Amino acid sequence: MLHMLPRVIHPSEMVIKKGSLIRLKFLKGKKAAILCGGDSFRQNGFLEKLEGYLKVSKLETVLIDGIKGDPTEKSVEEVAAKLREANVDWVIGAGGGAVMDTAKVAWALYEYPEKNIADFKSPFSIPPLKQKAKLCLIPTTAGTGSEVSNSAVVTFEGKKIPLLSADFVPEIAILDPTLLVALPPKVTAFTAFDAFTHAVESYCSTLNNGLTDAYATSGANLLVENLEKAIEYPSDVAVREKLLYGSMLAGVAQGITSVGGVHALSHAMASRIDLTHGHANAVFLVPMLKFNAEESPRVTEFLSKVGLSDLEGLEAWVSRGFQKSGLSRKWGEKSSDLNVAEAAEAALKDICALTNPRKLTVEGLTLVLETTR
Repeated sequence: MLHMLPRVIHPSEMVIKKGSLIRLKFLKGKKAAILCGGDSFRQNGFLEKLEGYLKVSKLETVLIDGIKGDPTEKSVEEVAAKLREANVDWVIGAGGGAVMDTAKVAWALYEYPEKNIADFKSPFSIPPLKQKAKLCLIPTTAGTGSEVSNSAVVTFEGKKIPLLSADFVPEIAILDPTLLVALPPKVTAFTAFDAFTHAVESYCSTLNNGLTDAYATSGANLLVENLEKAIEYPSDVAVREKLLYGSMLAGVAQGITSVGGVHALSHAMASRIDLTHGHANAVFLVPMLKFNAEESPRVTEFLSKVGLSDLEGLEAWVSRGFQKSGLSRKWGEKSSDLNVAEAAEAALKDICALTNPRKLTVEGLTLVLETTR
């Protein structure tokens, strides 16, 4: 089947560098929906700028804001209903991974109103998109790579499930680093660690290949070289730009190869601990890579290519990021009562576990969870 082929599917257009948000001036269409998150997007003047550019393009706009937290069946259905009411021909998602993933899945439901979100659970079961509208994604964090990936993660009954469609790769991705300068240290850190996890798990995936290796190592190098600088000098647009490109490159890589055990654990723990997805990935990153490295030489091979030398170098870099940003290192602080074996069982059933370089077991996943408790 077509979706089983290793394919590189980029956005039709990626607009890059400082000020690239201006691309919105040149959109062609009649009506656009702007999807965005909390108050910060408005308070920082980004929403006003975005709406101003769309006004020049003569597109009528409708605002769907307040998108917060990870997408759920209910929250995505609510956005889809608003899209149907507005009858738009552009869906513009401007925000972090939650906003962009919401935009993708709500767009699919808008295109197929007779469908339920549960109909999309099976990989690549979403019908062809772009029948009614086109998608434009604008990341405001350097972490998920959702602006270039074929996936969107939705929480079903407390469990995160990646929905997959080649059409989730947008028509236009706008990578404007000025949108990241207001990110606080904690968000800067856990989103960068999320992107790094995409890179290393792609490189180590059982579906890796020479091209994805190049994407993954290039992206990780940018992340390793610039994360601490971004925490220390948050207004440095050049540094933010490099993080944004690192996230994008890692996103392309993981879209082709899938990821592994770190993501399987993060998905399984989503409803069990009060941590963002990126923060959870950061917590599980080092112990899971140590577990994998016992059988897979790909782990240390990757680390040597991205300036970290080995697992000790990785642990030192991650520790500095945690310390400088104020992130907590343990998930146990966020959950007072959790059945670890049950969580490990759930992680083992996650689709991302299938491409981990070392065969995962309940015992192995339990060990990682206990190490980070």
